[in-house]
Amino acid sequence: KIIDGDIVDPELAFHINRDRGLHGKPSIVPRVKQYDEDKDHLDDIAKGAGDTFKFRMALYDRILAGLSSAEHDPDNLIFDREELVQIMKTLKGENQGLIDQSSSDLGQWMAEYLKDNGYSPHSSSILMKQMFMESFPPVTRGEEISEENIEEYLLKMRKVLHRYSELDEKNTTTQNLASNPWMHASGWW
Repeated sequence: KIIDGDIVDPELAFHINRDRGLHGKPSIVPRVKQYDEDKDHLDDIAKGAGDTFKFRMALYDRILAGLSSAEHDPDNLIFDREELVQIMKTLKGENQGLIDQSSSDLGQWMAEYLKDNGYSPHSSSILMKQMFMESFPPVTRGEEISEENIEEYLLKMRKVLHRYSELDEKNTTTQNLASNPWMHASGWW
């Protein structure tokens, strides 16, 4: 399912890829489906976002705590900096063709999503770039992850995920309020 680009429990995907990294293998790279393949399943893709954000934040918290520990226990995500950087580089992989193709496919997916959902990327490309950069602030600015910047990288990624998690919670609360007819009938506001 991971290879096919299907939705997979984030914890299961993490454990599979963590085990691959510990054995010197790159992570499994999911196929980036065409937008037309996904467009009837966008709710399913979005549905698990909050849980995925929270899982990743907790994961980064565990790894950061492990970096501060004098212990060594890869099964419990307790690594030293050198080992963690090496595992992350291994998981990233070295197949530049695959990296480039996945990046291109994702860009195409995003463009088609924007067009299909009422945006005009052709006439507002600067605005789209600004929105994209605001959504995805730099975490390394082109530099490789290293022992010197691994903690900063994890903290920046956690901050981005925290922002998305808060937004997901606000959207969920707003959707719940809007979908409850008793709230409109009672005039609670």
